[in-house]
Amino acid sequence: MARPRIRARRGWPRGLREPRPGYFTWEPPADVLPHLETKPPAGGVFTLGRISPDDAIAQVTEVMLHVAGKLSQPRLLHAVQGKPDTVADWIPEYEKILEKRDLAKSTRATFRQRLAKIKEHIGMHRMEAVTTRIIADHLAGLARTPRMQQAVRSILLDVFREAISAGWIPINPVDATRSTRVETQRGRLSLEAFLKIYEWAVINQPPWAVRAYELAMVTGQRKEDIAGMTFRQVSDGILHVIPGKVEKHGVKIAIPTDLRLDALGWSVAEIIARCRNSILSRYMVHHTYHAGQAKPGMKIRNITLSQMFAAARDAVEITVPGKNPPSFHEMRSLSLRLYDKQGINSQALAGHKSANTTAVYHDVRGDEWITVDTKLRTDSEQVPNTPK
Repeated sequence: MARPRIRARRGWPRGLREPRPGYFTWEPPADVLPHLETKPPAGGVFTLGRISPDDAIAQVTEVMLHVAGKLSQPRLLHAVQGKPDTVADWIPEYEKILEKRDLAKSTRATFRQRLAKIKEHIGMHRMEAVTTRIIADHLAGLARTPRMQQAVRSILLDVFREAISAGWIPINPVDATRSTRVETQRGRLSLEAFLKIYEWAVINQPPWAVRAYELAMVTGQRKEDIAGMTFRQVSDGILHVIPGKVEKHGVKIAIPTDLRLDALGWSVAEIIARCRNSILSRYMVHHTYHAGQAKPGMKIRNITLSQMFAAARDAVEITVPGKNPPSFHEMRSLSLRLYDKQGINSQALAGHKSANTTAVYHDVRGDEWITVDTKLRTDSEQVPNTPK
């Protein structure tokens, strides 16, 4: 039977020891040990050294509260400091900052989900005590895929960056973590592959699917904008597009209907004319007969466009070795690449504010051969010698 606890030590936290007068150590209890971020040194004992009994009790109590996750609860320290103390306390302040940002509804939902996970995993840590190691362990444990890890790291960077701006912490512990390199697994769509898909679709798929592929190629717009494109968007020879993904950022694209994609011999005006049929509809891409709950004239759902394109792609066996097969969205990349080769400003057509974003669409990701142009340049095209 264990010996009775010395009366003077009755209020001590579990594991606190005084092997000799004025010298303290702490041996983590068995139920606490698995939750420590740093394992104790050899012997399983942390050395506190020569400190006062009150200081030793306070230090061990703080660790026990931290492990129990009680530091996320309101404490006297918060009232004294008058500012957030833990990550869990700062997150509501950060959410107020997010409310002022111009974010899409889906983006806000994603932020809320990931912030809840962050609060659950590291919410008990004091803001000033969060280390790069804590962040690295959180990323390794929560983010199961490189892409998720990259996304969570991006949010954490912003969370702590805003905390610095607000004056709660001096440095960002996320900065020193390494961003995981994510290689896109979706293969690019080549012109040859598109023509195979298109030719099969003309024979085997409904007319609205063919119109969707044609619109995607001549306009270079996203799937969501193709599905919602209406005839009212055309006036005075201009197709007016406000991309849904960046609508709140004030991006407006005016596409002349006489724009022609030379690689296919199609113009925007010709494809819009093909979209008109005997069915009265405001949408260019619309149902032409009853399909489930859909009635003639109704718009096509985004997921239906994706499924239809995938069916045509698989039917003609379009694959990219070592990668996922191209999706409907890859027609946007192919369109921008073809227009760029044609000399059209593909950045303006895409509605990108940054040329770097357009460059991502131009990148063929090693899926196509790069042809070396053997045509000699004229004198005006010669690259000047670099001065030594």
